[in-house]
Amino acid sequence: MASGSLFLSAFDFGSPQDWQAKSRPLRKAVVLGKLVSIFLFSGRWILAWFLLLVCLAIQFGGVYGFRIETDISKAVFDSIQYKDFPGFVRYALEFLLVGSLAYSLSYLGVYVQNVFEMLWRNTVTVALTGNWLSGKRFYFIERSELVENVDQRLAEDVRNVVNGVFGIFTGCLRVTFTIILYTSLLITKSTPVTYHVFGHDITTRADLLLGAYLSSIIGTGIIFRIGRKLIRLNMRQQHYEADLRFSLVSIRRHAEQVALMVMERVEHLRIASAFSALVNNYFVQQRMGLIISFASQIISHVQRLLPLALAVPRYMSGRMTYGDIIQTQSVFVTLSSSLTWFMQMYPMYAETSASFDRLFVLVDAIQTPEKAEISLLRDSQDDIVARDLVLRVPEQAEPVLEVQEWTVRAGEKWVITGPSGSGKSTLLRAMAGLCSEGEGQLSLPRERRIMFLPQRPYLPHGTLLDLMLPDQPHSPENRVLCATLLRRFLLPGLVDQLDVGGDWSQRLSPGEQQRFALARAFVSSPDVLVLDEATSGLDQETAAAIYRILLDHPALTLISVVHARDLMMLHSKRLHIAGGVGRVMDNQEPPSGALLSLHRTS
Repeated sequence: MASGSLFLSAFDFGSPQDWQAKSRPLRKAVVLGKLVSIFLFSGRWILAWFLLLVCLAIQFGGVYGFRIETDISKAVFDSIQYKDFPGFVRYALEFLLVGSLAYSLSYLGVYVQNVFEMLWRNTVTVALTGNWLSGKRFYFIERSELVENVDQRLAEDVRNVVNGVFGIFTGCLRVTFTIILYTSLLITKSTPVTYHVFGHDITTRADLLLGAYLSSIIGTGIIFRIGRKLIRLNMRQQHYEADLRFSLVSIRRHAEQVALMVMERVEHLRIASAFSALVNNYFVQQRMGLIISFASQIISHVQRLLPLALAVPRYMSGRMTYGDIIQTQSVFVTLSSSLTWFMQMYPMYAETSASFDRLFVLVDAIQTPEKAEISLLRDSQDDIVARDLVLRVPEQAEPVLEVQEWTVRAGEKWVITGPSGSGKSTLLRAMAGLCSEGEGQLSLPRERRIMFLPQRPYLPHGTLLDLMLPDQPHSPENRVLCATLLRRFLLPGLVDQLDVGGDWSQRLSPGEQQRFALARAFVSSPDVLVLDEATSGLDQETAAAIYRILLDHPALTLISVVHARDLMMLHSKRLHIAGGVGRVMDNQEPPSGALLSLHRTS
């Protein structure tokens, strides 16, 4: 959790209450500012600013290089008009040299920009993931269903936002520089020309400049008018893509259950329905994109023909050379393209805006305050103490469980019993900090290592050694320890597979996974072990053997949730839950009328 706290400081927005007091537009502006500043002012700020300045220098250098290229292009065509062959050769070589340099700078700029974006994305992803994992926020977000498809937001949306924001930022600077540079050049090309309009002579030199600006403004207005729906369509498309991917991953993760329950047809219909929604939105999105592309092409053709129409009268009157016409058209098109940059970048803007909205929802959910009415303390004592504890869940108005006084002293072996659904697992979640709604106080020993083992262990991809030593070196001593623990917890067949990788959650049976989780827990020598039906996948004889292994550690504090009577009797103390109330009882005999069910959920 130390690393999570480190990353949390990078995305620190103040207290959750102060955050929620801000308006939504202000919160979005703050999040955008954090996304930008987290890399530029991080521990790698020197590299970040160096890459940024290099990228901008290349962008500006490339624009100025193309500006010089237009002058050389004019000279090339003028030499053709005046049949100046030596001049043509000279200017053609200059054109080739300057053009090659300008295009080389453009490609180098793309490379530097990609490097900058990847480093920025890495910084944001690591920091935001740490923020999401800190304080068990990921668990509360999933439990309360505040955000869907968090994986897509942390992977694809971060990438889209980083690439889009940097592309829009550098594009704005490049376009501004281009507009200033090419506007001044077009002004110099706008020699006076007289037009005969309805019997009047109108002399002007601003027609070229006005033509470029007006055509661009009108074109941009048309595209924005047509494409306003594109942002919503893009956001909806991302949502449908994520739903489809989630459905496919769910089938892969639960392949055995789907096969045993013969649910293939149901899953196929569910996937077909998800894909149908995706396809319908996709076609609407593509039709809108087609309309925008068609309008953009019409506007682009007009902007290529317009400078010729305005320059020809000057050429006919001898105020322009052939090279001037070619240069004027190139400058006009470049300036118009820069002025219509927002029109051209509208799809990227739409995608970036949609991705940022999705990312903001995640950040906002991370900052949403969790009701913390239970006082969970880590003090210096060795005991676990619950006082006047009342546990609630959001779905129910009445309390799930009340425990007036419960003390677990070091080395004691406790079993928690009660009917399924009585609140046993809820009590363990409260001890783990995963259930904070209610009243009362829970005190846990600060200096003692507490480990919680759920009914279904978490086994990510990796080798068995990686799973057993997630934060410890793979030293020879640790390998021997892992092998010893595997044998102790009745998994001798895994000793020779310590270096074998893969998805062990699919390779091992539920019982093997539970024994492996116990072996893994003892790598770190826990002082307190809390088991929530952590042997439910074992037969009664094997489960009893596992518990005898645990009881061989007299200093180990053990708290178990079990249903089998034989396993209950192995513990020295009992907390029995009935009617929403937990009471300490003698563990020699089961409570009167208690149902000792073998049902495995609580």
